Order: sequence, then C-alpha cells, then structure tokens
Amino acid sequence: MFVRRSVRDLLPGDHAWLPFGSPDEQAHVIGAWIEQGLRTRDRVIYVTDAEHWELPGLYGRDLRPAIRAGFLSLIPVGEACLTGGMFDPEKMLQTLSDELAKAEEQEFRGVRFTSEMSWALAQPFGDTRVEVCEREMDERVAPSVTVTAICQTDLRRCSPAQFDLLAARHEVRVVPDPDFDDPVLSITRTYSPPGLRLRGELDAARHTHFVEALNSLPPGDDEIQLDLSELDFLSLGALRTMVEYTRRRGARSAVVLHRVPPGVRATLEVVGLHRLPGIRLDED
Repeated sequence: MFVRRSVRDLLPGDHAWLPFGSPDEQAHVIGAWIEQGLRTRDRVIYVTDAEHWELPGLYGRDLRPAIRAGFLSLIPVGEACLTGGMFDPEKMLQTLSDELAKAEEQEFRGVRFTSEMSWALAQPFGDTRVEVCEREMDERVAPSVTVTAICQTDLRRCSPAQFDLLAARHEVRVVPDPDFDDPVLSITRTYSPPGLRLRGELDAARHTHFVEALNSLPPGDDEIQLDLSELDFLSLGALRTMVEYTRRRGARSAVVLHRVPPGVRATLEVVGLHRLPGIRLDED
C-alpha cells in the first residue's frame, strides 16, 4: 500500500519514490520540486553527475547563483556514494548525514535530498545494496521535521522484481502537480501510459479545463488513457468532448477509459459506446 502525493503536497519526513517511465515525467516532477525548494529557500541536495543546466525540468537554466548561495548542492555520484566503482550504501548515508549537518549549521528551514539510482540496481548485488540504503534512509528521513527525500527510479532500467522491492520500501509515491485543481475536480497528467487521472466531478462548468488538459497531451500517441477510478460524475458534454478530441487527432486515435467506477459505467451504458466513436473501455 502507498500514498500518492503530488509535488506541492510533499511534507518533511516523506521518503518518497518517483518511478518514471520517460524523461518528460521525471522533468515534470523533479523540476517542479527543485524550483519549489529554491523558492521557499530550502537547501536542495542532488546526487548527480549532471551540470546545473542539465537538471530535469530545468534545462538551460543558470542555477549558479543558487549554488553560490548554498541553496543548491550538486554532488557527483563518485564523491557521494561510490567505493571502488561500486555503489556503497554506507557512503551515501554518510553523505546525507554530512549535508544535513551543514544545513543545520547554516540554519536552513528545510532540506530536500534526491538522486536517481537505477544504475546501482544493475551492479553485482545491486538490489541488496540499494535495499539497505533505502531502509536506512527511511529510518533517518521519516522522523525528521525538516527533510524531504525523493528516490528516483527509471522504469526502463528496472526489472519487475526490483520494482516490487523498491515499492515495498516507500510509503509515498510522488506524482506531478495537477494540471487543474479545485474543490470539485482535479486533473493530473499521467505518463505510463500517457493520459490523465480525473478525480471528483467533471461537470459542464469544467469542460474548458478538461479540453485544455487534453490538448496539453503530447501528439503522436494513438491512444491516451483516462484513469477514472476516483471520478464520481461524468457529464454527457465531456463524452462529446472526447469524441471530438479523437476526431481531431486522426482515425487511429482513441481515448481509453480505465478503472471506470460503477456510476460512470452506468452513464456509458445508457448512452451506448456505439454512439461514441473513438472511446473504448479498458476491461483489464
């Protein structure tokens, strides 16, 4: 079991996990998280060999002022967690401890720590080493009132067994901030597969926001998926919007409705899917 939490809602003590399937998904989450940290004057610590202008979601940005001021620290992988070319969990944990001590001395309000560790899983005994690191990190982060951590995993370099191992070590899974959010409806981008997650009620007053979210999806995918598991109401106008959307995208385009709750399914049965070209149910 895990809690899905958006970037803006992460809290001190959260040892969160970002399993991402594309650079766009990684950038959407990590870029927003770093920007938020710099805006609130937290200390952001990133274990990476990337240059400051190469950080996910911040491509081309000149972050040298933030580095000079101590708000952003980029620590090379070799310096942070390698011993003899191998991932060393104790060294990574010591790096975390040292950086937290520095942040405390400099009286930072909060500390954000992140790294992408998929490469370590591919090393000999990598699964075991990473699991040890995750277990120890959770014991250090969870009780904290200042530290938030995101552990990043590239799903393209992660086996199903490794996925299960990492999922078991993280109670919080970070997701992008919503594209639209009010007390009635929330719309959040999904990436694997590409689409949107809808929560609440999609009524006539919110059709414009739904159209904007659909149009923001990248072109080129024949199918986009709508996760409706948390949707309580779907208007007939929203169904017409989906049909028009697939027509604009081309003959091969489809909107796949996933995890359809009973109330929404009843609406679809009354209308009839045969009257909704380009829309289909995912029965898996």
